[in-house]
Amino acid sequence: MQNAERMQGRIRAQRQPQHKPFWRRLLAIASPSQRSWHGGIELRGYKELSNATPVVPVAIGKIQLAIPLGRGRRSVQPCVQPGQHVRKGEVIGIGDDNTAWVHASTSGIVERIDLAFAADSAEPVMAVILNADGLDEWIERPVPGLPQTPETLVERALQMGIVGLGGAGFPTALKLAGAQQPDLLLINGAECEPFLTCDDRLMREHAEALIEAADFVAALLGITLTRFGVETNKPEAMATLRAAARQARTRVEICPLPERYPAGGQPLMIKSLSGRNLAPGARPADIGVLALNVATLYALGRAIFQGEPLIKRVLTLTGNCERPGNVLVPVGYPVSALRAIAGAAAEGQWTQVGGPMMGQPLPDPTAVISKTSSCLIFGAERYLPATQPAGSCIRCTRCVDVCPMSLRPLDLYAAAERLDKASLQELRLDACIECGSCSSICPSNIPLRDRFRQSKTEIRA
Repeated sequence: MQNAERMQGRIRAQRQPQHKPFWRRLLAIASPSQRSWHGGIELRGYKELSNATPVVPVAIGKIQLAIPLGRGRRSVQPCVQPGQHVRKGEVIGIGDDNTAWVHASTSGIVERIDLAFAADSAEPVMAVILNADGLDEWIERPVPGLPQTPETLVERALQMGIVGLGGAGFPTALKLAGAQQPDLLLINGAECEPFLTCDDRLMREHAEALIEAADFVAALLGITLTRFGVETNKPEAMATLRAAARQARTRVEICPLPERYPAGGQPLMIKSLSGRNLAPGARPADIGVLALNVATLYALGRAIFQGEPLIKRVLTLTGNCERPGNVLVPVGYPVSALRAIAGAAAEGQWTQVGGPMMGQPLPDPTAVISKTSSCLIFGAERYLPATQPAGSCIRCTRCVDVCPMSLRPLDLYAAAERLDKASLQELRLDACIECGSCSSICPSNIPLRDRFRQSKTEIRA
C-alpha cells in the first residue's frame, strides 16, 4: 500500500546505524536521587470504589453505535456507505500515513455518516452511525504472521488503529516510527488520576500478555532495558506483573512510582524511571526512550499476536452509582446505556469524563465512548468541589511549590493576562503539562491551568 510504503521509507531514513553515546547508557541506571522531581500533590484516590471486581465485557445487542472517525487533524475518511453491512473488525475509515485506521466495533448496517459527540471531546466529531444487528459477527481473520521488522510493526499498528489510550490519542505507529535507536522501553502504569482503575485491573488480569508484548517490542526494536512504572497504591498489579516477568524469565523490571499526582505525566514518569530529562518540545525518542501507556501496549500486543484491531477498551464506571467497576466496552457505545449498566441516575447528575484533574464534564447526553475515553464519574458533584468565583492572586506561591515542572504559575498567569508573549516564552509556558496541580491548590480559585491552555492556543495561532 502506498501509505505503508511512505511510512517504511521514512523509518528507513530515520534508522541509520549509529553508536549510542555513553551518557545514554549511564542514565539508564541513574540513581534514585537523580530520579526525583519537584512538587506534585497528594489526592484522595477513590480507587476503592471500582477496583475490587474483574473487568466485565459489555454485551452489545441491537443498539446504535456512533464510531468516531478521529478528532481534528487525526481524523480519517470513511470507506463505507449508508446501507452497507459491515462485520466486527472491518475497516470503516482510512487516512494517510499519519492517522490510525478505524474499524467497526460490531456487525450491523451503516445508517449514515454524521456528527456525534465523543465523550471526551468538547466538539462533535464525524462518526459512522452503525445499527448493530446483535450477532457481533467477526470479519474473517486469518492468523497473522508476526512482524519481522520495525517497519512491519509500524504498519501493523497503523492498520490496526492503535492509538495512545492514556488520553492523548497519538497514533502509536508514529511513535514507533519516530523511535530512533531507543535503548529504553518505559511502560506507564501509573494511573495517577483519582477514580481511574481501568489500567490497574488490566495489569492484574492480563500481566502475562503485557510482559509478552513488551518483550516482543523491545526485541524487535533492539531495546536493551524495559521498565514498567506503577504507583505504589497498586500492590496487586505490581505483584502480578513481577510474577509474570519471573514466569517468562524476562529481564523486564517492575518499578514503583511515587503515589503523588501527576506521577504519570510523561516527563515525570521518564525522570522517575530513568533519570533522563525530557526538555519542553522534545520527544522521548530524542533521549533514547520509547514510552507507551499500559493499555496501549495491551492493544498493540493484541494487534501483533491476534491481528485484532482496536475496537474496544477497558473503561471505569464509578462515582454515585449502584454497580461501579470496570467494563470492556466497544468504541462508539452510548454513555446513556453505560449509565444504566452502572445503575446511575438517568438525569440530573453531573457526569465527569476522565479524572477530576484533566477530565471534563460530559459534553452531551448522547455522547459515545471513543478510543481515549477512560472513565465515567457519575454524580461527580458529590465528590468534586463546585467551581468557585476567582479572586485576586495573593502571591502565596503555593502554585510554585506544587508545580511538577518547576515553573512559576503566578508569574505565567500575570504574563498571560497582559498578553506578554515574550515573558510567556521566557517563563517556559511550553513546559507546562497542564496537570492542574496549580489550579487545585490556589486559595483564590484562579483557573491557572485553563488560562495556560488558552495561551498556548493563542500563541500557536
